[in-house]
Amino acid sequence: MIRLYGFGPGVGQPDLSPFVMKVMILLRMAGLPFEKVDGIGGARKAPRGKLPYIVDEGRVVSDSRLIRRHLADAHGVDFSGGYDERTLMLGLLAERTLEESSYFIAVERRWIRNDGWLVMEKAAFGAMPAPIRLLVAPLVRRSIRTSLKGQGTARLSDRENDRLAAENTRAIACLLGDKPYLLGERPCGSDATVLAFAIAATSRAFPGPIRDAILAEPNLAAYRNRLAAEFLPECNIDRL
Repeated sequence: MIRLYGFGPGVGQPDLSPFVMKVMILLRMAGLPFEKVDGIGGARKAPRGKLPYIVDEGRVVSDSRLIRRHLADAHGVDFSGGYDERTLMLGLLAERTLEESSYFIAVERRWIRNDGWLVMEKAAFGAMPAPIRLLVAPLVRRSIRTSLKGQGTARLSDRENDRLAAENTRAIACLLGDKPYLLGERPCGSDATVLAFAIAATSRAFPGPIRDAILAEPNLAAYRNRLAAEFLPECNIDRL
């Protein structure tokens, strides 16, 4: 059985990381049974020092994009949904919008803004003994702040980041339109990314413009609810 290593549930979500949830959805789409192993300590053993990663019959694969490719190659899973290349490239652009832009804004919202940090400190480090938590948590936060400054997100104001996130959300909602899935009548690999990020960004634990922008798009909010019931049933949307 495939073992999936993640951070663990928190803030009403099956995992604190959208990338871990993405892999959970991909495994469900593939119909492959898996065991989830939770704990932030797993990152120390990860081949790239980051979660998620999987162990599949002794083979270790990290990075959600490479995990998807592995599932396709090793298990013959077709994540294309039967769509043509041009349509799939639209899905890829949507994924990159979320993973290379919205993700960093969400990290800044959770880890750097003071109200978000109060939630994340408890969710990510609350199980640690107090002396260790008081040492480790600020170090992790400082490292994330440094990374976000290098990437650029932490150099923008909250208002600027919130507006960029709203623009990304609007783009995804326009692509979705009135379709049941992102690209049409059938799910595909891109839905795993969009669903994971829609869930991650709408936790009640992090109120504000980013969450509001998603819930203000009726088609995207309905998509989140519908696909969560299909692929992440342990996610209680009503309690997010």
